[in-house]
Amino acid sequence: MVAAKFPQFSSLDFGRLDAREEAKRAPGLLINGYFDFENAAYDVASGQAWILIGPKGAGKSACLEHLGLIWNGQHDRFLSRWDLGSFPVADVTKIQVGTSPGPTSTRAAWEFLLLLRVFESLMADQSAAYPAPITGFHKSLVTAGLLGGPDLRTKFFDWSKTTVKFSVLMFGVEGSTQETEATPLQVVDLLRRAIGLIETSARHVVSVDGLDSFFAQAQDQRDSLGALVDASHEVNHFLLDTQARSSVVLAIRHDMFVSLPSTDSAKLGDHAVELDWSRGGTSKGEDLWKLIGAKAKSSVPASHTGLALGDVRKAYLAEPIGIGPHNDLPSYLLAQTRLIPRDLVALMGALQKLHQGAGQIQESTAVAAVKQYADTYFIREMRNNLSHVLPGQSDKVSAFFDALSVLSSRHFNAEALKPELDGIVEKHELRALLNQLFLAGGLGVQSRSAGSMHTNFIFRKTSGGGFSFVADYVLHNALVSALNLNW
Repeated sequence: MVAAKFPQFSSLDFGRLDAREEAKRAPGLLINGYFDFENAAYDVASGQAWILIGPKGAGKSACLEHLGLIWNGQHDRFLSRWDLGSFPVADVTKIQVGTSPGPTSTRAAWEFLLLLRVFESLMADQSAAYPAPITGFHKSLVTAGLLGGPDLRTKFFDWSKTTVKFSVLMFGVEGSTQETEATPLQVVDLLRRAIGLIETSARHVVSVDGLDSFFAQAQDQRDSLGALVDASHEVNHFLLDTQARSSVVLAIRHDMFVSLPSTDSAKLGDHAVELDWSRGGTSKGEDLWKLIGAKAKSSVPASHTGLALGDVRKAYLAEPIGIGPHNDLPSYLLAQTRLIPRDLVALMGALQKLHQGAGQIQESTAVAAVKQYADTYFIREMRNNLSHVLPGQSDKVSAFFDALSVLSSRHFNAEALKPELDGIVEKHELRALLNQLFLAGGLGVQSRSAGSMHTNFIFRKTSGGGFSFVADYVLHNALVSALNLNW
């Protein structure tokens, strides 16, 4: 009798690196195979979560894609997606909403844009009840090009030149209406009044995503994003006092969130979901393996008649090893990641290319897969994370990585890079590059505490934890492998 086996390792699907692609090509992984870390999706769906915070690849977009898929076709669930990836974020500071440009005007401009999105979602809800004049007001916004038309980013150039006005239908308490010219600030007041008159039993969520690839270099960009955070906080508090059952949720990188010039970001604590898979540096990766396991089990071919797949680690990664400090494959593999889903998904994909059977993965196969993962995925992730640090100076970023590749060891300091970068990269630019590499998880900062040396990565801090330009550094394991450096 042939012994029953687990599914072929190559037959499993561990997901895609891009949640949007996964939603299109393998939606089942985001429906049946979704692992709701920190109850993020539940809290967004209930309106409790107003902001998702985490590094690139932590699952912020996956959470929103999951909701989009399970809510699709439901008459009482509405998810409106707003991707700011190509939106002129900095130009929002130029919209003449108030009497003069400034933080208050920028905040009001974002409130104007967010309320438009909320109102548009509510007007698509056939179960919503509202007075008749609201219909006329909605139609006037469509006619004015504020709803249902081309992307508003095409209008920003015109809006920034002068105090813009829109022809909209005003409505009174007793149902009276009249056409008038209104500024964005007046439209905000009308939108608040209109939304306050809408009642619905459905749930509406407006998600703001696409900021992971955004690097706020100029002050107007930072000011604009800070105003967006403040405006979303204000809009959500307003919505709590209505019968519209709506909320706005932002998806934003942790390093961006903590550095923004916001007056209300601290107040968002009760409504923030922190997607910290490292759990402050104490995690052993259990949640990441649960995520991998959920996707794997949901993708087992229907034709499989062998052993039921349980824990992926027991089924394929139980062979003992002896690689440095690691005597088991799961810990060795996690040590090649930044403790985020995207890294582990990429690494499992590399393993699948080299191990297609149903048996245990051997040490030599894992080592080869790690090298492939480091060369084709991790180094690109690091380069992508640094690509916008010095706008228009990609040659300096390339020179920086070239300098890293000729280090004598993974252990170094800023001085060790100077022979390769003198005359090419200025001191303040080198500091910016090293800091961003630290924020991206590719660089550890060493510090001494209580007589012991500690190494702090952004995802695993043992003592202290901040970046220092004069400290000693350690490159991430996968980056060492990609650059072929000595350990």
